[in-house]
Amino acid sequence: MADTAPPSKRELLPYQIVMAAVGASIGGIVAVLGDLREELEFTESEIGIVVTAGFGAAFVAQIWLARYADQGYGRIMAITGVAITSAGLFLMVFADVVWLWFLARAAVGFGGGLVMPGLRRAATVLDPTRVGENLGRLIIGEVGGFLAGPVVAALFVEGFGIRAPFLAFAIGLVAFLPFVWRLPPDRGSIDTTGRRSFDLLRNRRLQGALLVIGGYFALIGGWESVMPVLFKDRGGGSMYTGITFTMLAIPVLFLSRYAGRLADRVGPPKVAVIGTGAVSLWMIFFGFIPGLVWPVICLTTFGVFDAFGFTAAQVAVSRSVPEDRQAAALGLMGAIEVLG
Repeated sequence: MADTAPPSKRELLPYQIVMAAVGASIGGIVAVLGDLREELEFTESEIGIVVTAGFGAAFVAQIWLARYADQGYGRIMAITGVAITSAGLFLMVFADVVWLWFLARAAVGFGGGLVMPGLRRAATVLDPTRVGENLGRLIIGEVGGFLAGPVVAALFVEGFGIRAPFLAFAIGLVAFLPFVWRLPPDRGSIDTTGRRSFDLLRNRRLQGALLVIGGYFALIGGWESVMPVLFKDRGGGSMYTGITFTMLAIPVLFLSRYAGRLADRVGPPKVAVIGTGAVSLWMIFFGFIPGLVWPVICLTTFGVFDAFGFTAAQVAVSRSVPEDRQAAALGLMGAIEVLG
């Protein structure tokens, strides 16, 4: 039977798969932070430092190196990023002090920061009339990995101990490298000027989109480092944390493509502001909800708002710059995310 899938959907699939693999590794780390604190006797502040290391390294990679994907190096960046992420995960298997965990999490963050701008650029240039829908599809890959990662990590923790997930993800990414090597090149216009990303900050439309992204991820940054520890303190282990993150990700997984279509149709600023605004208001309730069940229910609703707000914000960034500057702009977006 002939392949009847739309060209953009079929051609985007390899990029979705790579995004899923990297997302699974990062999601797996988040899920075991609570158990890691007890196993290695880390304080909450030390856990926060480890999380910040990943964000900081991803910030550096995206703000300085994303523009090279616009110059035709996206596939090389993806290969290098996956290799560095794997090396960081291997280090986590043996690390037993904070500074080694800081280095390992920084390597994982830097690797992800190399991979993502080029993949996002490939999605935006694939079909200029369907930027939102294709970015939504890429988010499905990213969130699908993030959804699977915590569950897989929790299963390995239960069966083989706290170090097992890192070894499993590291081996998986090494085995995945030949696939990344064969990623197709994106079809967009190449930037031949060698311009740096910072000149884009004079663009008023991009400034507005980045402000929305920055405020939104200021919330997410605090939430990621607090929620796993909160669940652990209330009696929920790695498996519970994994299930919780899965419930958050499911709405994003199913709604991102439709959110992208809506942004294409009515304009990304409207969808982004409404979605991220609802997320901000909903975040207030987490400080007052007791127990373990109600936070999970609220996180599921949170995921619905997240699907529309985050997808549309990415579309707003993409629509604000020309085709040959997509990776630079999306790299600035990623840097703003992790800075938040």
